[in-house]
Amino acid sequence: MRTLPSALALASFSVPAQAQDVTIRFLANEGVHISDGETAVLIDALNWNSYEGRYALPSDEARANMIAGAAPFDAVTALLFTHIHGDHSDPDSAADFLLAQDEVIVAAPAQVTDAIVNGDLPEAARNRVFPVEASAAEPGPWTHPFLDYIEGAWLFHREGVDNITWHVEIGGISVLHLGDTAPRMADFSVWDDTAFDVILYPYWFAQMPEGVAFLESRPQARAIAFHLPAAATPQTIRAALGDREYLFGEGSTVVIPAHD
Repeated sequence: MRTLPSALALASFSVPAQAQDVTIRFLANEGVHISDGETAVLIDALNWNSYEGRYALPSDEARANMIAGAAPFDAVTALLFTHIHGDHSDPDSAADFLLAQDEVIVAAPAQVTDAIVNGDLPEAARNRVFPVEASAAEPGPWTHPFLDYIEGAWLFHREGVDNITWHVEIGGISVLHLGDTAPRMADFSVWDDTAFDVILYPYWFAQMPEGVAFLESRPQARAIAFHLPAAATPQTIRAALGDREYLFGEGSTVVIPAHD
């Protein structure tokens, strides 16, 4: 039976009752830190493979601070990954993260979590690794058993790769991280019953009618693109996105005002 350390089991990670502004800090590729100053999550923030420089990696300083739980990453409750590709997840760094911080969880599709626990990871750390119980046949949403402000749902990326899209609600702000969803093959109905304030999407959504249709179906959500190539310039970004909002460059931030 899976158990958590007592401090975690006592729900020390409850979301503040009073809504606060939420900051989304960009790291690299699709890596983001979402925080209201008291509670935070990291999604796709530790990756290792730039695929010959095509995609950005976090700086050594940011990586070390994330693993250690140092500012500005000192309020993180969960490290989440969307899928196994190296520009989105790093099982070795995730294991280091678990060893360095004894009250933080990791959640991801089983393809990622299996790689994390495959090494010589102590039982106490393994107990804080949560494979997402979602698939093409049963896409979810899956709710984390201890942190109910974290949900994951399966959406198609490519054959043989499980892609978990993450919904987190922090400071009263609802954020959807779409991972590497392929809009032409995705069944977005898995999120029909969920309202979003922010949708973080791979830039190619803006270049595909199915992607644009999904974004336009959620006009109340602030749509922000990422996963831009590391060599992108303001000119190439505008060519790809027009006047759409985007995150690019480590440390870039957007602030989402709290609801009245």
